[in-house]
Parts: sequence; C-alpha cells; structure tokens
Amino acid sequence: MTGYGRATSAAHSTTGSLRLVVELRSVNHRGFDIKIRSDRPDGFCDGEIARAVRVAVERGTVTVAVREERPTATGLDPERIRSTYRVLERLRGELGLTAPIDLATVAGFLSTHGATEMPLHGEELWAVLRPVLEGALSELGETRAREGEALRADLVARIARLTGIVDQVETAVAPVPARFTRRLEERLAAVREMPGFEPGRLAQEAALMAERLDVSEELVRLRAHLDHIRGLLDAPGAVGRKLDFVIQELGREINTIGSKAQDASVAAQVIEGKAELEKIREQAQNIE
Repeated sequence: MTGYGRATSAAHSTTGSLRLVVELRSVNHRGFDIKIRSDRPDGFCDGEIARAVRVAVERGTVTVAVREERPTATGLDPERIRSTYRVLERLRGELGLTAPIDLATVAGFLSTHGATEMPLHGEELWAVLRPVLEGALSELGETRAREGEALRADLVARIARLTGIVDQVETAVAPVPARFTRRLEERLAAVREMPGFEPGRLAQEAALMAERLDVSEELVRLRAHLDHIRGLLDAPGAVGRKLDFVIQELGREINTIGSKAQDASVAAQVIEGKAELEKIREQAQNIE
C-alpha cells in the first residue's frame, strides 16, 4: 500500500544544534524492499532503520530519507557564537595576528565547521534518530490504514459482484445435462429401429455425460473461497499473501467450470467472472 510519514526532532552536541528529518514513502510491491537515503550514511543506523521498518511494514517498497538540518540565521545560538569567538580570539593571540576577530570571521567559521562535521554517529546518532523514525512510521501506518479501508470497500463490492456471477453460473448450468441428453436422443432417433441399438447404452452415456458436466463441487468450493476472502478482509494483521493464494484457487475453480460446462451461456458467465476476478487480483496486490 502507498503511504507517507514525516517526523523531525532536534538534539544538541558539541558542534551546536542538530535537527534530524525522517521521511518515509511506501509504494505497492508484491514483496518487501527498503531503500535508505541519507546525507551521511551510518552503517549502524541503517541496520537499525531496516529492522524497525521491517517490523512495521511487511509488504511494499519503502524509501527512507534521513537528512540533517542546521539552524539558519533565525535560529542562532548565542552561546555557541561567544564560545567560538573566545577560541578564535585566543588563537589570534597565540599566533600573533593583528587582524581583529569580527562577526564575519565567526560566521564563516561556524558555517564551514557545521557543514563538514557530523556531531553524532553510531549508537549516539541512533538514540536521537530512533524516536524520529518511530514518529514517521506512526504517520506512515495511519496513511496506509486509510488507504487500506478504501481498498477493503472496493474489494467487498467486487466480491459481491463475483458472488452474483457465481449465482448466475449455478442457474445456467442446472439445465445443461438435460439439454445434452435431449440433443443426444434427437441425434440417435434415426437409428433407434436399426439392429443392435441398445436403449440401455443411451441411458448409460447420458448418465456419464451428466456426471462430467456436473460442476456442483466446483460451485461449492467457489463459494467457500469467497467466504474465505470476506473473512480475510476483516482479519487483523497482514493478509495480502493469503489473499493471493485464495484468489489463485478461485481462478482454478472458475476455469474448471468453464471447461466442464460446454455451454455458451455458461461460457459467457465464466468470462465475466474471470474479468471480475482479475480486477480483484490486481487490487489485492496493493494490500499488505
């Protein structure tokens, strides 16, 4: 399922303020895949991110973007400026420099120093990053849940339509054996009086064909699979892979009915049922 989550946080280190922003985006995928993008990748944090996302998302492609934002001019840290000025002033005296240390010099040093040094890494960075990631995952879960409700409503409607088609197939196949027997009798009417004609053989062939044309078992299994899908749509947790399997079984039963019935009206209903089932299959690919 598609979804989006974003969270931010702030921490402080010896180099000043550090603002972390985590953005999560998920798109549909039959399996699970994760892509982590960061301004400064950290092997320890990447592993922890992958584990945390895997717990929250079982199906889909998830892109995790982690970036660092430092304060702009509207977020100056006066204490850091003073500390930097004192250090530069002391160095100026030690080096015997005559040029004064002004705000432009301090600002230039802070800008260069803050852009090249990562204040936290490893477990220290993860301690700051973890709650931010959890916040983004929470929002991601909410957006995915909203889409899930919409998908569920659509699947419920499609399952109802497919159930209606199954009802029509059941009505259409009921007279098929009788029609076949009647056609068989009509074709054999011309040879009834010929030597060697066996009425018992006609009845036997009609009974065998009626058995071959019988799709009652397939219809029972079809209805059972449809009930199973309805139950899965109301079940907690990830059900996408289970839906895939049940839909595959539905397709098998529909194909069997189409091959056994040998009737034009039934074939038309089977084609309509396959079309609706394909829509259900495509929609189910979006469900975790």
